[in-house]
Order: sequence, then structure tokens, then C-alpha cells
Amino acid sequence: MKSNLELEQSLIGMGIRKAAQTVLFGDFTDNENTTGDLLLDKAVPVGAFVIGTKVTVVSAFDEDTSAAMTVGKTAGADEFSDGTSISVLATGKFGDSAEDLMEFIASATDVYLRITGSSDFTLLAAGGGKMYVEVFYLST
Repeated sequence: MKSNLELEQSLIGMGIRKAAQTVLFGDFTDNENTTGDLLLDKAVPVGAFVIGTKVTVVSAFDEDTSAAMTVGKTAGADEFSDGTSISVLATGKFGDSAEDLMEFIASATDVYLRITGSSDFTLLAAGGGKMYVEVFYLST
């Protein structure tokens, strides 16, 4: 904790921050197909440099054969998860660097999540589905 405080008080004024939220299956909007979308409550602020995403799945989004999530600037996009999907089919910690590591954010940018199952999105509800999503960035 002390080192984070020292970073924030340094001459260059940069520190690691995050847009983070606990997410439940019921928070997603069912697109009435294989996907569900969610807009996080917190955005990545103007002037930030994006580092990457970490997802801690507490209760899996299961009862389907796949459950892959993208994290990006728009629904279905994956800029914050390195152009790839993160599996939320099993519990654990998963993540990836940003697609354009250290991309400068010129205007406040929303964080969108999209989970895609192999069949109907509602099948993913059977597992309960709970996770903590973090998008890390350097603040300026």
C-alpha cells in the first residue's frame, strides 16, 4: 500500500488504478441469442494508459459447453482483453494485457463485457455466475 501511495505522490504523478466491478449473471442483458452484454458502472478516464484486464470467476457461468467473455470499448469488442476471449466457464483468475498495450485514452471510455455461450445465453444462469472484473490503467 505504501508503494502505491508513493507512486501517486511521485513527480510524474502516475499510479496504477482500475475500473472494477463485481458482476453477477443477472446483471447482463440477454440479447436473446448466444450472447449477453453488460456496461460496467465505472469507465476508464481521459488521460489514462490502459494496461490490461483481470477476471476472478467466483462462481462459474456453466451448464453450457463454452462461456467466453470479451472486454472492450463497445459491446462485443475486445480491446481490453488483447483481442481474445476470457473463459468464464470455470472458477479461477484469468486475464490478458490490453490489445494496444499502454494505449492513451483521449476521452472517457466505457467498459463493455460480452459473454458468448455455445447455445442460448440463459443456459449460463444455472451455474450462478459471479465474477470480479478489473481493467487496469495508469492514471495521469
